[in-house]
Amino acid sequence: MNREPILQVKDLKTYFYTEDGIVKAVDGVSFELYQGETLGIVGESGSGKSVTSLTIMRLLDEKARIEGGEVIFKGKELLKLSEEEMRKIRGNDIAMIFQEPMVALNPVYTIGDQIMEAIILHQKVKESEARKIAIDLLRKVGIPEPEKRVDQYPHQLSGGMRQRAMIAMALSCRPQILIADEPTTALDVTIQAQILELMKELQREYGMALIMITHDMGVIAETADRVAVMYAGKVVEYGTVDEIFKKPKHPYTYALLSSIPRLDVEKQELKSIPGTVPDPLNFPPGCRFHPRCDFAKEECKNIDPELVEVSPGHYTACPFYKVLEGVEVK
Repeated sequence: MNREPILQVKDLKTYFYTEDGIVKAVDGVSFELYQGETLGIVGESGSGKSVTSLTIMRLLDEKARIEGGEVIFKGKELLKLSEEEMRKIRGNDIAMIFQEPMVALNPVYTIGDQIMEAIILHQKVKESEARKIAIDLLRKVGIPEPEKRVDQYPHQLSGGMRQRAMIAMALSCRPQILIADEPTTALDVTIQAQILELMKELQREYGMALIMITHDMGVIAETADRVAVMYAGKVVEYGTVDEIFKKPKHPYTYALLSSIPRLDVEKQELKSIPGTVPDPLNFPPGCRFHPRCDFAKEECKNIDPELVEVSPGHYTACPFYKVLEGVEVK
């Protein structure tokens, strides 16, 4: 693996200015992505995962402001580019699969038209050639009768086929980075497994880096090389998938893992995390996880912990991470 990261996100901050106050959706997020690897970003709904990806793509709405940080793609600082320069990168070098294909796909255009748009824009080919490429892409992602499906509208496809069409659209320009935001949400388990396997195959074929965003730790275990665990707008743990799953160093990661059913245990009591993700308009003082943490100490109310390296490449934002040593994930 090339040890020069293809993407660096440094201390990224994205806030939404609303009538009720400032929502700190992303509040100091940092990570790196290397060529050919899969980085999993995991956390409960409301932790800032999707806003992080939309900030990288510069697809935020008018209420959002990027208040700080850097997003560096192959030496280019994306946050300083003009919108015209960003359009050349978006979809061409960095592509995204959105969370709900029925919303992301335009209902008044055929699947083929939507795939061909990016091909014509970025590859400068004629419409007839773009159509051939679109049909080949639909075939590659496993859609039957692609010559017929290319002229159909989103509502004429099943959920699994819409998701495959979204993947075909994202791959239309052979991007170097693919961001997949909850790519298997609302799909049944069989289709979910097929989509994940398809993405792994295409990643190997194209040699692209992948950011997999999900709340499902099982998906992360299946696909990721490294993992960033997010909570309340921050990365609270960061490391290889083996370190995160076998030796978690943050109570939130431990709690997430403890809520997953295990096939190797005959009878088990699934653990739930008490409470809910805090209101981003009113984060608790100190560590944002301490009101829900089984290992919280009095000091946790007063310190806002930063990520520290506890072993090579493994970082945690809990100064009391040693309480988890020897604690088995149940």
